[in-house]
Amino acid sequence: MSDKPQHGTFCWNELMTTDPKAAKDFYGKLFGWKYEDNSTECMTYSMVNLGDKAIGGMFEMSSDHKGKMPPHWMTYIAVDNLEVTVKKAQELGATVLVEPKSAGESGRLAVLTDPTGAHIALWQATM
Repeated sequence: MSDKPQHGTFCWNELMTTDPKAAKDFYGKLFGWKYEDNSTECMTYSMVNLGDKAIGGMFEMSSDHKGKMPPHWMTYIAVDNLEVTVKKAQELGATVLVEPKSAGESGRLAVLTDPTGAHIALWQATM
């Protein structure tokens, strides 16, 4: 059986914060989460782990975002075909905020607002 998430299911949660150190301290003490930092030239992305399972991620807001939006959790929904799902969402009244793009070797993502203005991310796993 595949670990690939089923189309339409919530599959990932990600915290964009102004203070990753404080967030790690808070959630680590509250839920027992552990973190695995992965640094690139642009940022550090911290995998959030509960036991031996990765359950989410967190990273520091870029200076472009600070002051323009609050720290927040983003929820991702699994899709089988990112482009097809984004097109259908647009036909149903969604607005694309982040066009489909690669997210490392693990998959591809897009960020939308639904017709009510709520933000949601779509995820197509490649692994």
